[in-house]
Amino acid sequence: MSAQPSASEVDEASRTKTPSPSGRLLLRMPPDLHGELAQAAEREGTSLNGYIIARLSESVGRPAGDGESGTRHSSVSPTTLTRLLVANVVAVTVAAAAAVVILLVAWLG
Repeated sequence: MSAQPSASEVDEASRTKTPSPSGRLLLRMPPDLHGELAQAAEREGTSLNGYIIARLSESVGRPAGDGESGTRHSSVSPTTLTRLLVANVVAVTVAAAAAVVILLVAWLG
């Protein structure tokens, strides 16, 4: 009795297995569409790949954040995020300055 499968068993096994999708796709499109998509992605502050994934996900009724790894899925645009971070730094700086003033008034006072 051989431990190795016969050629017919290997052939049968390869026909019954469906390979799972790799997540990679080479897509050809008209250059003008490519340009429009790139501009739309830039307006939304995301990569072209992330933008296309979001639009394709929407077209099949799937939330854009389901299952894509390695892509940003924030509902906050990068511009808004930057503004919020700057506002946070300003607020912390003002609070620190106020704390120093209060300490000086209490110490000298």
